[in-house]
Amino acid sequence: MTEVSHTVASTEWVPIGRASQMLGVNASTLRQWTSAGKVHVYRTPGGHRRYNTAELAQLSRADDASQERAAVEDIMAQLRSRYRNVAHSPSSRSPWLQRLSDEARGRFHSLGDDLLGQLQTYLSADTPRSRQRALARAREIAAQYGQVAREVGLATQEAVEAYLLFRRPLLELLARSLAVHPELGGELSPIIRDSERFMDEVLAVLAGARSAQTELQRAN
Repeated sequence: MTEVSHTVASTEWVPIGRASQMLGVNASTLRQWTSAGKVHVYRTPGGHRRYNTAELAQLSRADDASQERAAVEDIMAQLRSRYRNVAHSPSSRSPWLQRLSDEARGRFHSLGDDLLGQLQTYLSADTPRSRQRALARAREIAAQYGQVAREVGLATQEAVEAYLLFRRPLLELLARSLAVHPELGGELSPIIRDSERFMDEVLAVLAGARSAQTELQRAN
């Protein structure tokens, strides 16, 4: 058992019942965590356990982050599985998609894989700097996406439709996960919010680049 001396008078200490409530676990689990050294405990002269509220809050935040990362990994795995089957979906019969060569499809697929990787990095980032790097890379991918769309002759509307074909399954999957597992709302709600922001940023870059290209063509 990991114990600490009662040396900081200003620290708030709570009994095991309150500590368990703060962490969302039962007392038996908290005793196991104490024995394993995951959390410290102070013993009163009477032998009662007392836990440091600051440490409990830190542990709770770490557990929340771990659960959110696990939720992100699960969602991304399901999403990649869905994208493997997109060729058999009704949307695959869109005229513009049928016009694409295997080489063009491969380029879009590669960019989509890269974008998924950046989305996972963005959602799992533990620092604002890491998140901004992932978002910056996503903007670069959006610009490359627009370039490929121009090269293969897609109109602006078709390029946006192609992107929405990529975007839609993610948001549908998140909404379905929240509906089926409402108890995961605490983990899924920020993921949904951040995913929408990420995808909207990519769409804004794509649409903006296509509009700028159209204006340039008209000017020439």
